[in-house]
Amino acid sequence: MADPTPEQLDLLLQLQATDSRIRKLRHQLNDLPEQQQLDAASARVTELEREHDDIRIELDRVGAQQRQLEREVSVLVERRDAERSRLYDGSVANARELKAVEAEVDTTDRRINDHEEQLLTVMEQVEALEEQAAGLDEAAEMTRDRVGELTTERDDAAKGLLVELAELDATRTRQSVQLPDELLERYEQVAARTGGAAVGQLEGNTCTACRIELSRADVGDLLAGPPLTSCPECRRLLVVPA
Repeated sequence: MADPTPEQLDLLLQLQATDSRIRKLRHQLNDLPEQQQLDAASARVTELEREHDDIRIELDRVGAQQRQLEREVSVLVERRDAERSRLYDGSVANARELKAVEAEVDTTDRRINDHEEQLLTVMEQVEALEEQAAGLDEAAEMTRDRVGELTTERDDAAKGLLVELAELDATRTRQSVQLPDELLERYEQVAARTGGAAVGQLEGNTCTACRIELSRADVGDLLAGPPLTSCPECRRLLVVPA
């Protein structure tokens, strides 16, 4: 491509200044105390929701255990009551068989007691987990409300920055469309590689992009070369004054 005109080089430096200001504003937006508080509150909501999900999973497991124990207790009670009926309804007359039935009733009673103790423990676990879940629900709801408040506060604090950012975005569009496509593409490729600072200007013996002092030989070569080249130190685009 042909060497850029002085007007295009000046516009390229203006575009760099605009992009630098845009980056600074975006950094300020991210560093707003209200934004940081909002980020922390949003992260807390996510944490509370995760904890609540974990509690619900544990509740499902313990609830299933409670239902299983209740079914087993019910079956054991029916078995014990049926055996007791046999003791007193006259259907068992043999003394040895009566002792066997009594032993079965005693054994079943002990199993019922064991199951009921386990069931009581599990029910206490369910109650504790439900309280935890309710507490997490309440905390998450309060934090969501705070997220809403902080969003409003952040938007109010950022209003001036957002207005300026919108104006700069419009300015950047006007500047970029006036540059040749090849020159703009070259600028944006360097900007992507360097994290934003894509072009500097030779001032004396210093590149304004990297602030490194160049040797006399390098400066001589630059002054003898094209008006737009690369800094021998940082490899960014370098505008060389005529």
